[in-house]
Amino acid sequence: MALGTYTELQASIADFLNRSDLTSVITDFITMCEAELNRELRVREMSVRTRAPIDSQYVKLPNDFLSMRNIELQTDPVTSLQYKNLTNLDIHRSGDSTGKPLYFSIMQNNIEFAPVPDGDYTIEIVYYQKIPALSVNETNWLLSAHPDLYLYGSLAHSAPYLHDDQRIGVWAGKYNQVLESIKTSDDKAKFSGSTPNVSFQSFG
Repeated sequence: MALGTYTELQASIADFLNRSDLTSVITDFITMCEAELNRELRVREMSVRTRAPIDSQYVKLPNDFLSMRNIELQTDPVTSLQYKNLTNLDIHRSGDSTGKPLYFSIMQNNIEFAPVPDGDYTIEIVYYQKIPALSVNETNWLLSAHPDLYLYGSLAHSAPYLHDDQRIGVWAGKYNQVLESIKTSDDKAKFSGSTPNVSFQSFG
C-alpha cells in the first residue's frame, strides 16, 4: 500500500490495526505522533531562515517556531546576538537601556532584546520549524522521506485507545529504531561537508 499522502497513511494504519471502526480516531493517532516528533526531532529539513524588522523590545516569533539555531543583527559587519536568560537580560538592559541590540532571550512567543533597539534594525534567524501538519497538508517532507516513521509512530499512539493490543511494543520499538536512524544520519551529514537544507521565508 502506498504511503505518500495523508489519506493513504490513514488507510494503512487502519489496515495494520485490522479495524474498520477507527476512522474517526486514526487522525488523532497521527496528530499525537506529530506532536511527539515536534518535541523529539531536530534535523536539517526543519531549518528555516527568515528576517524581520525590529524597532522595539520585542518581536513576535514565527507561528511554526520550535527552537532557535542562530540569530544575527543585519549590520555591517553582521552582529551575532548572544542568548541570556531573562534575569541576565534585565541586568544588561538596566545598565544600557537603549542601543544596538547585543543580547536576546525568549519570552513566551516573542524574542526579547537588550539593549532595546535605539532605531530600526533587521534580524535574521535560523530556526527549527514545526512539521507541517497532515491535517492541513495532504503530504509533507517527512511523510515523503520517512513514511515508516509516521506509520509506526501513529500505530504506537493507538495504545491508549486499544489498551491490550500486544503489537504496541513492536510498533513502538520500530518507531524508535527509525527515529534514531534518522537522527544518526543527520548527525553524519553535519560532519560530511554537505550544505544544510535551509529555506527562506518571512516572519508570520
